[in-house]
Amino acid sequence: MMRSQQGYLMLVAVLLIMVIGFLGVSVAYMISSSAFSTNQFTQAETAFDIAASGLEKSTRFLQTPFLTGTNPRTACSAITGESNLTDSSVGSGTFTATTVSGSPFYANTTLNGALTASATSLTLTSTTGFAPSGRVSIDREAISYSSISGSSLVGLKRGIDNTIASTHASGTYVSQFQCSLDSIGYIPNSSATLWKNEQQQGIQLQEGWAVGDRSGNSFILTHWNYPTALSWTNASISNPSNRVNLNAISLLSNADGWATGDTSGTNFIFLHLLGSTWNVSVVAGACSGQNINGISAVSATQAWAVGVRTRATTCSSGNYRYTILYWNGASWVELTPSTSPSIPADGTSSAIQNLNAVHVINTTGTGAGTIGFAVGQSGTILKYNGSNWVTDTSSVTNNLFGVYVVSMSEAWAVGASGRILKWNGSTWSTVTSPTTTQLNGITMLDTDGSGTANYGWAVGNSGVAIVYNGSSWSSQNIGGSTTWWSVAIPQLNDAWAAGNGGNIRHWDGSAWNTVSSDESAALNAIAFVSPQSKPWSGWHEIFP
Repeated sequence: MMRSQQGYLMLVAVLLIMVIGFLGVSVAYMISSSAFSTNQFTQAETAFDIAASGLEKSTRFLQTPFLTGTNPRTACSAITGESNLTDSSVGSGTFTATTVSGSPFYANTTLNGALTASATSLTLTSTTGFAPSGRVSIDREAISYSSISGSSLVGLKRGIDNTIASTHASGTYVSQFQCSLDSIGYIPNSSATLWKNEQQQGIQLQEGWAVGDRSGNSFILTHWNYPTALSWTNASISNPSNRVNLNAISLLSNADGWATGDTSGTNFIFLHLLGSTWNVSVVAGACSGQNINGISAVSATQAWAVGVRTRATTCSSGNYRYTILYWNGASWVELTPSTSPSIPADGTSSAIQNLNAVHVINTTGTGAGTIGFAVGQSGTILKYNGSNWVTDTSSVTNNLFGVYVVSMSEAWAVGASGRILKWNGSTWSTVTSPTTTQLNGITMLDTDGSGTANYGWAVGNSGVAIVYNGSSWSSQNIGGSTTWWSVAIPQLNDAWAAGNGGNIRHWDGSAWNTVSSDESAALNAIAFVSPQSKPWSGWHEIFP
């Protein structure tokens, strides 16, 4: 009996040893397997981060404000093969960034049906030429999409980059100017790859236009960054019958905008960008010399133009009347005190009726202006309240030449003697100016969507420019004695000024540099379509 129990206990001990051994092996295996899995996950995550670094660095190459010097802006077509983007070291690996076939994508078409502010897909007349994923512009809204399905862009993200999700009428132009990037992250490198990750994203590119005094029988226009990358290209239009000086321009998107200027006989002259072509529009009913000085496009169905006063009766008699024209989506209409929208009553003083600039914005996504201002002679300010134009109170008597509306609670105006005015949502007040030289144009930038400008430029006579840092203005000289008429700000620390003699200057955050405009005539206005602060449309992974 004792021997039987001893044998039994020995068997149990052997079994226990075997179980413990098995458990030990299992635990060791599980620890090893877990460590291997953890390492796999860590390496995969690292490869992901390296690929993302490639997209980030490529974006900087495309968007840096520096056009010359060390690491200047790179054209989309030059990303592939760029030495700083090929097998570039990041941590424990490298990345190689290239462009997606077809880049840069420059395309436009029209909406096939109206688009609501909440729609998650949009149907186009054609998707030919558009990137497989990326960003489009409609009116002033930027929209990203994840893919194309049939004739529709799907997976939409509305109102990106501080724009407003809006309604858009059927037939409105949809445009794209995009460099699509591909980045592969390798560990340790592309020739001895243990792990890798591939990502793609679209980068919206800047596009600009400048307009000026006519030359011979041609309207003068010059075009930035397309079709020749990173340069201005002469885009003048021959039109012996109606060519005039162009004084103002306003862009909605890469495929929709307006330019206008002096009258031709008894006609107002407008140029309308539709798709890739500027079309001349002749509007009857002008008086001689009733030139248009300013224009502001709100959407495809609304725009405003202002200019030199007229006489209410027969162009040569009667009281003086403000010149304000309204684009209703189909035609231009000259407003009177009895039209809808209406303008202030006619007056006896000719000086205050001259208007030099206008800016109207939409803050609700309806496509119709909700707040706007027009400024002119002797401190004249008119306010658009969403329904009509009314006289607003100015605190100065200086002639005003430029105006910019930031939000429902902020606007700016500049003029003679270096005058700067700021509107706080209810009243205008004078702001300390660093110059007494006449200021002709102003543009402000609200990079965080707060409704308050944190950056801005104004330009004027004798080479003067002044910059706003979010709290105060300081002065600069950007071109000797040149008169500068207009300024545009594509993004923070990236600005353009246009002036006499075909002069164009570019601000790169540290200096104003001369850039050839490919024109010699005076350039009176400049405008840009560009991302404010977030040029990317979003990324997606490419799975092997």
